[in-house]
Amino acid sequence: MAEIIYLVRHGEAESNEQKYFAGHLDAQLTSLGRKQSLLLKKRLSHEKIGFAFCSDLSRAKGTLEALTLPCPVEFTPLLREKSYGELEGVRWGDEEEKFAAHHSDPFLAAPGGESFASMQARVVEFFQQRILAASQKEVLVVSHHGPIVALACHLLSIPLEKWRVLRMGNCGLSILTREDGMWRLKLWNSLSQSGLESFKPLFKPGKN
Repeated sequence: MAEIIYLVRHGEAESNEQKYFAGHLDAQLTSLGRKQSLLLKKRLSHEKIGFAFCSDLSRAKGTLEALTLPCPVEFTPLLREKSYGELEGVRWGDEEEKFAAHHSDPFLAAPGGESFASMQARVVEFFQQRILAASQKEVLVVSHHGPIVALACHLLSIPLEKWRVLRMGNCGLSILTREDGMWRLKLWNSLSQSGLESFKPLFKPGKN
């Protein structure tokens, strides 16, 4: 049974860079996202990860492939980001206030999409049926911002209304450990392996 779970959000994707709703769209990693993934590889190289579970979308798969872990891998659509339905591909960065509810209300679903609550239900079910059942002690989960936060909320008993208190950066690393019959948050959203690569705005033209 899994006792140490490494949770990784994918590296920067085109949807992050261009600020559009990706959801189930197969956005690719950017050059920065690939670099972030390679830096994370160094951080995880000494861990004894025995099995990896990964979203089947390219931005997650590309992140995992960069890690080159010598362990079995299971790709699954059950670890995908929340579906934004008809909003997928729509830019939100230009009109953030217009789309704010779709980022914050856990019970709101875009037309043809999922709510955060329904996405959490599928992620938690997969966690209970597959991840917890893994025979390896240390497992890795490579997914997206929403599913990782949703899982953490479930394990740490954080109400859905408060889910935005947890944030994950691209290639952010979190670690959950099972101790004394409960899950403890050992590490959350560590970006130390990326150094200044985590702070892309510093490298924009005109920034000193």
